[in-house]
Amino acid sequence: MSTRIAFLLVAAAVFMMACGLAATQPPPTPEPIPSATHTEVAATTGSLAVEIVYTGQWYRETFGYQPDAPNIRHVVLVLPVDEPLQPKGAGWVFTNLEFTPSPEPLSMRGDAVEYFPFLDFMYDAPGGVTLIDLPPGEYNAAAAFIAAATPPPDEDSLLWAGVTGGGASNEFQIVEIAVGETTHYYVELTDDNGWGSLETLAFK
Repeated sequence: MSTRIAFLLVAAAVFMMACGLAATQPPPTPEPIPSATHTEVAATTGSLAVEIVYTGQWYRETFGYQPDAPNIRHVVLVLPVDEPLQPKGAGWVFTNLEFTPSPEPLSMRGDAVEYFPFLDFMYDAPGGVTLIDLPPGEYNAAAAFIAAATPPPDEDSLLWAGVTGGGASNEFQIVEIAVGETTHYYVELTDDNGWGSLETLAFK
């Protein structure tokens, strides 16, 4: 009996020593997780933030102008100042635009062949606002909205006297684009900036 008791006491002592050692040992150090690598890419362009605001009344009454109206489209023309292709004025380009609803590509009237190349420098500005990424440098910038004919007063009319189209634009202003920076370009258009054809025959 004494042998069994002695054996149990020794076993208990060994067990307690093992538990004590386990309690004093520090937890294993976890292996470090490799961190994701992120390579910074240097900016090479700047931004042109455009806002076009119409403050007149004539286009509201004649075309039902609203910035997001389906028959109204806002456009920005941005030409590098050193671009060999320069028009006589921004209005010459805008007045030759043929209305196409956004997001369809911008289009020139079929007989305005000389102005086709300017389409490469034109940007849509839905609702009158847009943000354009550009290489650094100086640019000639101008903005406009173009308007499509309003519906006939009588739904059954096939031909009526009305307005076939029009719009408003400003002349070129120089804007400077710097790498990593945003240049704000605010354009206010009034009735004095507009064009339109009154009392011409329009088709449904």
